[in-house]
Amino acid sequence: MLYCPDLGCGWGDAVDILFKRGIYLPEIGLWMDSLRKQDCSLISHGHSDHTARHTHPILTSNTHLILSEYLQKSDPIILEYREPFETSEYKLTMYPAGHCLGSAQSLIESKRTGERILYTGDFKVKTNSVNEPLEHIPCDILIMESTYGRPEYTFPPEEEVISYACETIKSWLKRGAKPIVRGWKLGKAQEIIYKLLENKFDIRLEESIFQMTSKYIEAGIQFPGKIQLFDGNWQDGTVLVCPLGSWTKKHISSLRAKRIMDLTGWANTSNYHWGGGADCSLQYSDHADFSELVAYAQQANPRQIYTVNGFPELSTHLRELGYPSVHLDDKGISDHSGFQMKML
Repeated sequence: MLYCPDLGCGWGDAVDILFKRGIYLPEIGLWMDSLRKQDCSLISHGHSDHTARHTHPILTSNTHLILSEYLQKSDPIILEYREPFETSEYKLTMYPAGHCLGSAQSLIESKRTGERILYTGDFKVKTNSVNEPLEHIPCDILIMESTYGRPEYTFPPEEEVISYACETIKSWLKRGAKPIVRGWKLGKAQEIIYKLLENKFDIRLEESIFQMTSKYIEAGIQFPGKIQLFDGNWQDGTVLVCPLGSWTKKHISSLRAKRIMDLTGWANTSNYHWGGGADCSLQYSDHADFSELVAYAQQANPRQIYTVNGFPELSTHLRELGYPSVHLDDKGISDHSGFQMKML
């Protein structure tokens, strides 16, 4: 648990933050993205590294749509964007995060002090046609993700990446190859699907991606073409969209003339461990890159910043820019903050 005696952070004279497989604000009894089952925890979005089967999860209606089977024994508190949820201690409001369907930033306002804590969850700054765009919310204390919190993760313009991807796929098709495009099944895959359909490709979807894309359609997202399930039989001239990881090896490793393209923010970096067998890896992400993370923090202009779920170098860089910033992980403070801190 982190205690900040000198910052005057507003929940009394200090802020207590526990980071242990999730973020906990003990003064108001609120967990955020806890990976262990809690009586009550906010779920920022539907990715498995942010969820658990809480008794009373707080989440958006579209995140609940995605997790409805997973949370079937829960008693959820379901919110729309900008719809406040109030207790005797605080008011909580969720705002779009741009990361995937239903993803949310959460603003927690103390009823005693008026202090505003914003937890970003995972977020994406660039807009797209399948997610409600990120909103910038002013706050006093910012708890933000740092997935791509190193300068090396500054991505090229998305339109250039998609243009190159489409031209590469066309060239593969002309040579009689079988193009396979890989991306995570929630968020990234739907962005890719929309772009491929927009560019008039005939696509097929691996089953888990097909099911997730059907959730998007149920939520009212309209794709510019037909969504079709891959039935195991390859049809000439089609493009298969499937998950990153081991699916390709398990299901179509023997497929001849296949060409694999990975779209991920980790492409061509030392942290890209699951891209074995790809013929082409392009940097495309459903997260903010390093420069966007920095710009987001600058625009929020909070009194105190905590970075989580990523690289500590972001926090170091923000301190160099003059922002009080600390990186938290399950081991506590992972870099020197420049402030008087002690672990409780």
